[in-house]
Amino acid sequence: MLATRLAHSLAAVPKALVAIFVLLLLVFSYDRLQGASSSQVLSNRLLLNGNLAAADFPPELNRFWINFADSLVKARPVCSEIRINHDPPNDTETRFEPDNHNKQRVDFLELSAEDRQALKDSHSFMVKQALDQAPHLFYNRTTKGIVTTAGPRYMPILLVSLRMLRRSGSRLPVEVFLGSWDEYNSTICEGIFPSLGARCRVLAGIYDKAPSIAEPEHFQFKIFAILFSSFEDVLFLDADAFPGNNPDDLFLTDPYSSYGLVTWPDIFGNTASPLYFQIASISEPPVSLRLSSESGQLLLSKSKHAADLLLMTYYNYYGPDYYYPLLCQGSHGAGDKETFIHAAMALDRPFWDVRERPWGQFCLVAMAQHHPGDDWKIQNGLNRSSDPTTARPLFLDPKTIIREDGPTRDVDGNYQRMWGPMETVLDRFGHDVEQEVWEEILAAGCEAGTDTCSKIKDYYNSMYRDGNSNEVI
Repeated sequence: MLATRLAHSLAAVPKALVAIFVLLLLVFSYDRLQGASSSQVLSNRLLLNGNLAAADFPPELNRFWINFADSLVKARPVCSEIRINHDPPNDTETRFEPDNHNKQRVDFLELSAEDRQALKDSHSFMVKQALDQAPHLFYNRTTKGIVTTAGPRYMPILLVSLRMLRRSGSRLPVEVFLGSWDEYNSTICEGIFPSLGARCRVLAGIYDKAPSIAEPEHFQFKIFAILFSSFEDVLFLDADAFPGNNPDDLFLTDPYSSYGLVTWPDIFGNTASPLYFQIASISEPPVSLRLSSESGQLLLSKSKHAADLLLMTYYNYYGPDYYYPLLCQGSHGAGDKETFIHAAMALDRPFWDVRERPWGQFCLVAMAQHHPGDDWKIQNGLNRSSDPTTARPLFLDPKTIIREDGPTRDVDGNYQRMWGPMETVLDRFGHDVEQEVWEEILAAGCEAGTDTCSKIKDYYNSMYRDGNSNEVI
């Protein structure tokens, strides 16, 4: 039985998530995309072109990685790890407010002159290695696709996210990177994902070919998934980043077509330490120039940004001890999120950082990021009189979905919409994306009549039915 086959990989997952995950997989045939014909399902399978072997990486990429991994190891800074000195710990939340009028960068780091020089020497060495090795980075030319990472904990939300992607009309293939074979499940990777135009890739299948490299952890997985993906043009999405509308045009229009690197803002102010700019030997921009970054989504062209992709990899490989403190200083969400822009800055590469701030209607429950094409037009004064004056929301990053104490209930325990009034959602997205998410959860999980399914139906019928027309019996 499927539940037995999943038991090992789900051992570390909270019980509530396990129940939902097993329910989703046991009761739903993923070849039955809601509203999709058999020909549409087949076309999703054909998106994947080529060998679906999860650990089958091209020999050219294997050779590149072995050489580059050797450079990463040699570039280790010869100094102590960076320490963050702020008291109380939450002081960073007030010092990194987005509209803080303090025009000076704050510095919470402890770093001796000797350690600063050691980091500078290491960085200089890695910049040279990145420039030298970038022409040898292997990927499939003229290909475009979505890359994500997901262990067992995030599989339930990823399945809904993939269904939302296909519901939007997207035809982009998806590569789902797993950390190791312990996270691989043949039913999911060989049966469910292909029907959604996705395939599993096992990171260890190439990563472990470098003998002296340290194992990646947490935030470090993202950059290696991008590096080892087969695509030339990459849209990275976190497993819980829902597309509110079709993202396929992002690769075809500005700002991506001109810049090749697009990032989105967080809700916090810029967090980079002034010491980083000294170590990278670049000028320090005004702290008010841009907000901190939110890395739930990222657009990157390997043909235009191969060198800075390698420098991003260096920043993340040595992130926990050096570059996460240098770039985030222990701020909220400290991790890989600042490494992308700053690697491009260090190599003087072009990038577009979306100026439109995340939609704040439900920041504590989810965060909506905006269409970079709209943002680019508005910032350059190219939007027509008929165009919206603010960018359209494009991606949603929900914090929680199904939970007794989650956003589906108000303080009195009554059902409520998660992401604000329907009129507001319709105005921003053009359709009720919240209801659509729940329709996908229903389609995936509510054919067995279990207690969990009954609760989902009860919530849906209470919140989203229009008379009897949308009622789920």
